[in-house]
Amino acid sequence: MNLVSCSTIHCLGLVLCVGSAQAADEPHPFSLPLQTLERDLTSPDYHAVLATMIPTDLRAEWQRVATPDNYHVFAKQHGGLEQLSADPVLKRAYDRRKDIADRFLAMMADAYAAKKQKPPFADPAALLKVLESADRRGTGTDGAAIAIEPIYPAEDAAKYWTALRGPTQQGLVRNSTLPQTWDVLWKTPLPGQGNSAPIIWGDQLFVTAEGPRPEGATAGPERFVLAFDRRDGVLQWKHAAPQPTELETLYWKNTFASSTVVTEGERVIAFLGNSGLVCCDLASNRLWHTDLGTFPTMHGPGTTPVLYRDLVIVMQDQNKGTSLFAAYDKQSGAKRWQHERPKQAGWCSPVLLRVGNRDELIYNGSHIVIGYDPATGTELWRANGTTEESIPMIVTGGGLLYSASGRNGPIFAIRPGGSGDVSDTHVVWRNARGGPLVPTPAYHAGRLYLVNDTGILTCLDATTGDTVWQHRLRGRFSTSPLVIDDQLLVVSEDGVATVFRTGGEFVSVAEHDLGETVLATPAVLDNRVYVRTAGHVLCVGEAGR
Repeated sequence: MNLVSCSTIHCLGLVLCVGSAQAADEPHPFSLPLQTLERDLTSPDYHAVLATMIPTDLRAEWQRVATPDNYHVFAKQHGGLEQLSADPVLKRAYDRRKDIADRFLAMMADAYAAKKQKPPFADPAALLKVLESADRRGTGTDGAAIAIEPIYPAEDAAKYWTALRGPTQQGLVRNSTLPQTWDVLWKTPLPGQGNSAPIIWGDQLFVTAEGPRPEGATAGPERFVLAFDRRDGVLQWKHAAPQPTELETLYWKNTFASSTVVTEGERVIAFLGNSGLVCCDLASNRLWHTDLGTFPTMHGPGTTPVLYRDLVIVMQDQNKGTSLFAAYDKQSGAKRWQHERPKQAGWCSPVLLRVGNRDELIYNGSHIVIGYDPATGTELWRANGTTEESIPMIVTGGGLLYSASGRNGPIFAIRPGGSGDVSDTHVVWRNARGGPLVPTPAYHAGRLYLVNDTGILTCLDATTGDTVWQHRLRGRFSTSPLVIDDQLLVVSEDGVATVFRTGGEFVSVAEHDLGETVLATPAVLDNRVYVRTAGHVLCVGEAGR
């Protein structure tokens, strides 16, 4: 089956943000976020996404009005309204900004009214506070560059796809390219729901999945670790985890099999919420099982464990139960250490990095990013500034660490190598808004690429945080972008995979419709793309190769 593809620029579902009828010599051109905001006023793609937003989405969405050059900031930068009104050019530029903001907030007011709620920006003080907060920058000082490298779970791990977002945990694809045509080489049904991403070792592909859901409200489905032959999609084995005595309460988008498994080529280890931590060998034999207690957190559990030397480290923050931060012996499952974490919601997966001469486990938690010693769990440093319900993983590149979080939340860069509270000393730059709730950004060649949940694709200068380009895509997004050579792959929840060129200008390369819902980030290996959809795991590539 040959899916929709193209070898030339194909802009179906994309909006090119080149400004709104602005003359080339416009003395006060709009910023890219303001251009996007104006285009969204009349964009059918945006209106379709807006119709799906829940109140917590709207609470962040209306704050997009606080672009770096919003009308309030623009007036302050030009001496205030009285002085601005005396200059027709400045007044016209101000009025255009104010008109866009008013129209956008009117659209937000309608969305709130449809939910029978009063919009927060009806309070002038609340609106003013948001407008004034636009893009405040960090004041970190320069320092000597510190080398940052990924930590692999095993010697051969770099050859495969051993964890969420690949062996480096950075969404970087090495020694592989994207297929020119997306032929479905195989497609295998799954026994039930699940949001875990596929991982690969050798010729085996692993995912977790639920079994069929029983009709009884108190009975939960079985939870499986599945192994497929990645060459033809044949199911090799299905290992059932122990059934829990108590079921988690899940958000409609979550499942009982949302955590991605990890492997170092000998063991496959899965965190399955109230069913605990399960370790199998590559032939499905259970090596051990550890009960981790219950997870009554909002929306249910879903973080992914990491492997460090002989440890399996699990971090699952909770706002209704006790947060879990513990390490287990990968040979036996016995607990090796455990530390307290704040009681707060979060679903970030930790990242392992070699930073200078020390190993660090870095967690992009709610309100605070923290670096730990992975051998002991001891805190090394912390930086304030993330939002609540943090999900994206930490990204690295160009000698910096990057944090993004929240619905239209903050994005900031941290210089590594600090100790204690580095909030005022190591934050190199900070953008107050624009961050994604779920998808993790990707770094490549001095630029940071982000797609947010509502479909805005943004390229930032990773050194300064400045916006290089920005475009609206069609649909919503939960998967994280992947970098393959000089290309960027993003997949929408509707299953539309779009390929772009990385670099300083926006270039669309191809679009492929998978025809199913996709919430899990794909795996890319040996010029093939492995995708977990709502009902299947499938492989796309070029037929005959």
